[in-house]
Amino acid sequence: MDRTIFIETSNVTKFNTAISTLESVDNGEQGFALVYGQAGRGKTETSLTYQARNGGIFLRVRQSWTQNAFLTALSNKMYLKPARSSAACKDRIIDRLNVEPQTIYVDEADRLHVGRIEDLRDIHDETGVPIVLIGERELHGVLGERRRLWSRVKHSVEFEPVAEEDVAILASDAAGLNVDPEACALIVKKADGDFRLVWTLLAGLEKVARTRQTELVDAKMVNAVAKKTLTWRR
Repeated sequence: MDRTIFIETSNVTKFNTAISTLESVDNGEQGFALVYGQAGRGKTETSLTYQARNGGIFLRVRQSWTQNAFLTALSNKMYLKPARSSAACKDRIIDRLNVEPQTIYVDEADRLHVGRIEDLRDIHDETGVPIVLIGERELHGVLGERRRLWSRVKHSVEFEPVAEEDVAILASDAAGLNVDPEACALIVKKADGDFRLVWTLLAGLEKVARTRQTELVDAKMVNAVAKKTLTWRR
């Protein structure tokens, strides 16, 4: 399996369109983008790929971050000198972004205390830089309950379950497999739309296909591989 393969799914297309619009200086829609959906649907990989191609600051949240820990982690990503207080740290971040504007991507944002999202609101309000919040469905509810936060969300992108056509393309590009339509549908069902589990199934299918010296994958093969590789799932 070639794990470096990245395919542009419908989710990726929606994400790219939303963020490029948010970043456009001509659209007049500066603010937040909310990227949400069930774990395993490719949100992080999509965000990292876009950020690698277009620049920006990518920060992955750790559980139970205090204000100081959060702002320090963000300032470290910007290579700023340590500050004596959270307020001073925020000021340094704002000063740098006013000179060098960059999109800020916050992954696992559903783990953040709402106060940290308010910190991001302050940063956005004083710099105008786009803020991309990435997380699970709960994040939508947190923002939706607070008008002053939700009013700043200009784009909302929900990552849907992986599509059957995406499975076929990924199997071909990453593993050289020819997966028939019935098998693609079964892979989506077994993986519950989760891209990570699709990769797991395809890795197992590739091994079986090589053993059998074939590139063809049918539903029977998918059932056999899923029974072995997804035994922990109910």
